[in-house]
Amino acid sequence: MKPSTAPRLTRRTFGRIAAAAAVAAPAAGTLAACGGGSDPNAITFLSWDNAEVMGPVIAQFEKEHAEYHVEVQYAPPVAGYIQKLQTQLGSNSAPDVFIITAENKKQLMDGAFVQDLSGESWAANLNDAAVETYSRDGKLYGSAISAWAGGLVVNRDLVPGEFPTDWDGFIDLCKQLKADGTVPYMEAVGGMTDTVCAFVGMQNLAYGGTMDQQIWDGDLTFEEAWTPAVQAWYRLFDEGILDSSAAGITGDLVLPEFQQGRLAVMSTGSWGISGITGGAPDLNFEFKAVPGIDGQPFWSGAVSPGLALNAKAKHPDAAKVFLEWMSTEPGVSFYQGANQFISTTKDYEPELPEQLGDLVPAVRDGQYYLPAVSWIDDNDVLATEANALIQQLATGEIEPVDVGKGLDAKLASLQ
Repeated sequence: MKPSTAPRLTRRTFGRIAAAAAVAAPAAGTLAACGGGSDPNAITFLSWDNAEVMGPVIAQFEKEHAEYHVEVQYAPPVAGYIQKLQTQLGSNSAPDVFIITAENKKQLMDGAFVQDLSGESWAANLNDAAVETYSRDGKLYGSAISAWAGGLVVNRDLVPGEFPTDWDGFIDLCKQLKADGTVPYMEAVGGMTDTVCAFVGMQNLAYGGTMDQQIWDGDLTFEEAWTPAVQAWYRLFDEGILDSSAAGITGDLVLPEFQQGRLAVMSTGSWGISGITGGAPDLNFEFKAVPGIDGQPFWSGAVSPGLALNAKAKHPDAAKVFLEWMSTEPGVSFYQGANQFISTTKDYEPELPEQLGDLVPAVRDGQYYLPAVSWIDDNDVLATEANALIQQLATGEIEPVDVGKGLDAKLASLQ
């Protein structure tokens, strides 16, 4: 499954949708087709990959398991998918298998909408980061077979030799490139960027990997934890490498500059490699981690969405056959071959583009961080606030310390 990028629903909206769906249940009879009728070998599935992506995967499963057939519906991520799923859950017409992700995992677990998968033999094939992301109290509620990371992409013809691992070195590199007449770096600041997330991830490591739990426990504040990370990132503006226009550009504007060799470094996620090579197949480039504040580079990133089993699945045995196939080599290899994601299961390691470099082992080792996934609660509301604050910082409306202060104020208002 592709990473979540669309606007998020709030927890309160999620709850209101469920309540409305329950009231509307008599009118939702037309959704009964999700139940797969009385055929015990029918598997119903709500996909957030579109038919072009998932259709061949379903066809391959049915080819390898001719006794089963999958009745699939489609809904786009993220808000549209969550709304459709929650409506179906509220009217008892949800499919056997559906997506669990950062935006809905707490609600699905709290509402007991998903079955525990930890006893399934194939669950051992998932890597530790995937299991941790979709587990609670020792129970596994989602099968995630891939992950992604984001960092910097470097044009090796414009930046030959050793790439700096420390942020001071990167700032110096950008200044030198600029002095030589090369555009050193561009970043579309539509909100929380890969670089900001990586810097916050470095802070999380400094707090022993428990930064967010400490914030929610009241032992730490966003201001204390985030300010060094945001200050480091804001040096791009203080040092004249970026200006306020970064808040108004999109990745679609940055990408052609990089493809055409006019830009030395840009930021993106691992999924962006196909976009780069699609327009510049001969470009000499490589992914690099965000240089570290103290010399230890790091990545943004997260475990991708997983598959969950409806607690009220009408055909759970058939659904488990599908889940096993999708979670082990036969399904993972076919799905990955068609979509080129970074699979993290233990029984399959695909050949991936060499330009990804150190990103691949970092993904498989879980060496990445994404605030919206790691936060304890109210992920969607806080993500919206963080995006707005970073944009305000980029346009000079606030100072770096105000980002943490703003998140502290928003969290206090939610508790």
